[in-house]
Amino acid sequence: MLSRLPIAIAFVIYVTVPSVGVSQQSGAAQDTLTPSPIPSIESARAAASSPPVKGRDKLPIVFYGALTTGAVTAAVLRVDPDTGGYRDGWTTATDFPDKAVHALAAWAITNVGVDLGAKPRYAALAVCAAGTAFEFAQGYVSVYDVVADCGGAAAAGAWQSWRARRKAKAAAKRAMPPPTVAASR
Repeated sequence: MLSRLPIAIAFVIYVTVPSVGVSQQSGAAQDTLTPSPIPSIESARAAASSPPVKGRDKLPIVFYGALTTGAVTAAVLRVDPDTGGYRDGWTTATDFPDKAVHALAAWAITNVGVDLGAKPRYAALAVCAAGTAFEFAQGYVSVYDVVADCGGAAAAGAWQSWRARRKAKAAAKRAMPPPTVAASR
């Protein structure tokens, strides 16, 4: 695989970098409506290249990257170790409502992901996965925390999906022309 890497890089550069010395096709071939049986270099490059990524399209990648970075950091640096040794449940004795905080945090993080342009379903799945990874990184896996994380993320994903459908339906309704009344004689 390593010996093929330079060839793959050269091919990608060849396809993506425009050539300076490419000659144009003859004018007669350009004026006809029949396609050329052999594609030109320009058409091959256009087919191989993807459309440019807009700034808005990069934001979901930032969201997923931040979730991944947070989970990996928690695992590597052991920032929040949990040794267990207590009776875990929905009403674990803590100074704050632990499971509610998990659910609300997952709700908020999922909403941030959707606001950054991630699809609600994928944002919810990513937050659920990151919450589960964080629980494993702590050392003691609380099933109740995982359920609260995934429940909050799923609820936010469902909420955002419903809002998106509602907005699309309202926009489609506004875009439709008003009904015309047939003139009666």
